[in-house]
Amino acid sequence: MDKVVLITGGASGIGRAAALLLASKGAKVVIADTNRAAGEAVCAEIAAIGGTASSFVLDIADSSAVDSVVADTAGRFGRIDVLVHCAGICPRCNVLEMTDEEWKRVISINLDGTFYITRSVARVMIPQKSGTMILLTSDRGLYGAADYPHYAASKGGMIALMKSLAIALGPHGVTVNGLNPGMTDTPLARGAITDEGWRAKETYDVLGTHSRPAQIAEMVLFLADTAASFMTGQIVATRMRNFA
Repeated sequence: MDKVVLITGGASGIGRAAALLLASKGAKVVIADTNRAAGEAVCAEIAAIGGTASSFVLDIADSSAVDSVVADTAGRFGRIDVLVHCAGICPRCNVLEMTDEEWKRVISINLDGTFYITRSVARVMIPQKSGTMILLTSDRGLYGAADYPHYAASKGGMIALMKSLAIALGPHGVTVNGLNPGMTDTPLARGAITDEGWRAKETYDVLGTHSRPAQIAEMVLFLADTAASFMTGQIVATRMRNFA
């Protein structure tokens, strides 16, 4: 895979797994994350397997910072072939207790940040007449969530934005798809959940266990490679939940 891949939130969880897998396939990987040390650690892992990687510290809610990272990446490699957008937060809070600041923070990072990064990368991909964007969306953006209404709203907005981008960018040879990974064993998903609580949640999964980041990374690889080159505006979901 001779492609330049920019991964937001690439220092941990699904982003990290995607970075390692895509690099192992020959991609040049650029990690953008708030955690400098973790991003550099992933780059070291990639270097250890003979891959090429670099990292930036990025606050995805800062429009000018996003533009700077995208410009630096395009300037270094001459192009950006794939965007894998994983950056986001998922704090728990019900709607009655939620403050204005808590609402705005999640929307700013998850939804505004998605707009900033896709707009900036689109400005690189359109002149190329090619490119692939993969946005980590969520089932909660489709079905809602009582204790995560801000998160659900942000992911619902991401899905609508993804479809709008697919329509706008398709004539320029750029595809845009969403990936709903389902409950995956990442630091973000685990949060403060105990091991016992985590195992209890697994009973709602029809496969009896939550997915691992490496399994979701395989789906990212599919969307990033030629097999999905004629697919756009779609949500790829891993599995249904068992509510019986």
